[in-house]
Amino acid sequence: MRNILKFLPMLIVTILIILFWIDDFVAFIITIFLFFLSIPAIIASIYFTIKSYRLSNRWQKGLFAWGIFNLLFFFTYLSFRLPTQRCSATLMAEHYEKNAKYMEELLEYVDRSLDDSTSIHLEFEHGKASIFHVASKGDSLMSCHWDDAEVKKDSLMRVVGLTRDEYDSIHSQLNSIDCIGFEMSKSHLKDETIINFRRVGMGMYSFIVYNRLMNQDEKDYYMNDGQCIPYNEKVVFMYGGGAFGMQVFPNDEKEEFLLRHKPW
Repeated sequence: MRNILKFLPMLIVTILIILFWIDDFVAFIITIFLFFLSIPAIIASIYFTIKSYRLSNRWQKGLFAWGIFNLLFFFTYLSFRLPTQRCSATLMAEHYEKNAKYMEELLEYVDRSLDDSTSIHLEFEHGKASIFHVASKGDSLMSCHWDDAEVKKDSLMRVVGLTRDEYDSIHSQLNSIDCIGFEMSKSHLKDETIINFRRVGMGMYSFIVYNRLMNQDEKDYYMNDGQCIPYNEKVVFMYGGGAFGMQVFPNDEKEEFLLRHKPW
């Protein structure tokens, strides 16, 4: 029984890494809230792994193998998953330069697919619709859907005129440019469209994309808005801190980025 209990810290550490892989913000909150369980489990798993290196019996072999697995799993997380859970204006610039053509193609496709004068905000999480807000031509307000976005997607698609093939194609194109959603208003490409790039904790990093050159009033607005960093005359980086976060780019990033990069 004592040997079996030694595997419990290994299991807890594996679960923690999986949680961080899925959502690092939620996993961090859980780790801190359950510190009396998570911290001892991490320490115990390291101790049991080191103590079992002799591999003198099947229990030690099992503990050592699980410990090495957790170590490799953790380094895999640091190398491949963690970078996708972080964001910055510099990373957004690199991503935009790499995917600008495909972003334009996506927005043109969405514009052709939607019914005239409809609005949509569609976002995906773990392969399913997590936000699906819609408004038809005659609607003055958006019909908002969070928890039931995936369940009601067929009826919501009909409101804006999307077919299943068009919906699936939009999802596929978003995946191909490593973005999670978009927002298009009734004017469609006549004004700005938002492409949601990445969520970090409660915050959202997005691209505001114009189908034309911005006028001077728009340039002045974005230069003075702390949550926006103008990149060029057609693209702006935007950060939203969520319901409780600050609505400005973190750590004076706007000032630092604009010192290195002039948008016009």
